[in-house]
Amino acid sequence: MNELFDTTHTETKAAPGGRILIVDDDPIVAGMLGVSLSAAGHEILEANSGEEALARLAESRNAGTLPDLVILDIEMPDGMDSYETCRKLRVADANLPVIFLSGHDELDDRLRAYDAGGDDFMAKPFMPDEVLRKAGLAIEHKRRREAASEDKRTSFDTAMMALTSLGESGVTLKFSRSALGCRTQHALATLTIEAMGAFGINCHVQLRAPTETLTWTQHGPASPLEESVIDKSRLMDRIFSFRNRLIINYDTVSLLVTNMPIENDDLCGRIRDHAAMIIEATELAVDNINLRTEAIMRSDELHQLAIASRKAVEDLRKDYRDLQIATRLELNSMANTIEDMYIHLGLSDSQELTVSNTVRASTDRVLALFDRSSDLDKNFAGIVEELTKVGEHTVKQESETAPEVELW
Repeated sequence: MNELFDTTHTETKAAPGGRILIVDDDPIVAGMLGVSLSAAGHEILEANSGEEALARLAESRNAGTLPDLVILDIEMPDGMDSYETCRKLRVADANLPVIFLSGHDELDDRLRAYDAGGDDFMAKPFMPDEVLRKAGLAIEHKRRREAASEDKRTSFDTAMMALTSLGESGVTLKFSRSALGCRTQHALATLTIEAMGAFGINCHVQLRAPTETLTWTQHGPASPLEESVIDKSRLMDRIFSFRNRLIINYDTVSLLVTNMPIENDDLCGRIRDHAAMIIEATELAVDNINLRTEAIMRSDELHQLAIASRKAVEDLRKDYRDLQIATRLELNSMANTIEDMYIHLGLSDSQELTVSNTVRASTDRVLALFDRSSDLDKNFAGIVEELTKVGEHTVKQESETAPEVELW
């Protein structure tokens, strides 16, 4: 039997405790998963078939202790297959996340898991820390989704109704005009999904920038499985269809349509045309956001450089003034020391006067040179003033929260 866990790396990450149902006909796999997850604080339930998994779910519902996550093995040879099991679990509890386990990792395997309603996908062999991380993320995502505000759903539905009331061309035209006004990836992704929703289309969109990649759906952030499907799809053609899905790829944008009306060729063609125009406009808007982000970064770098330069000039100016003072003191000290030595040199009064006049005259000439360098101090002051002005001018980053944009 192939190794189920990769033991070359055993570092694990803490995950929020939850109730996890493991569905696998192999007791060794189920046991190893159970041990790792129990050690992280999760409560474990087990089932060795799809039928038993549904029965355990019903029992949990009656007891008021529904699981927070199901880990479901794809390769179950007897009884109900894993995909049907997942679909029935979804019917019983639409918010229950399901992570599929499989010895294969092809795009078709992930799409079948996604079709069945899966939230994530793990290929064997896998590491214990991967299991803990994905389980924790799935449980956390479920709890955030359950705690989401009903007001947000209501406002989204209202926006969808308003968008649908427009003609198809009007939606595309208004989107193209409005997309360049978006200042964040979040706002642009939301706008793109709303525009496609006007055609009755559900979609996922991925926006890629040098600093971040955002994958968004009509329900919010994409699940790990949804994100992995787009990541694999973006390596394919610019536009291609797969069953009732349409995928459009640009350099910085990918769109995955999940419910193309394949029974209506005319409608499919119109939606494909509008989607291509919308994503082309989205590509331009992403470039605009990236340019603005780069400008903000350069502005911040200039701001920091101005602050550092101003400090360096101020330090140099101070050192120059300290040098002036130290030089004056040293010259005066030297003159006084020479005059104190007269008694030991046996000089006449006229000789002493001559030496004193010579030393004092030289000292005065040196100090006069420092006085003439006052222009340099003024130049220092001017440089500091200009650097201060530069440091005060920065381009502010937009809020990460998508602004409310009235488009339609």
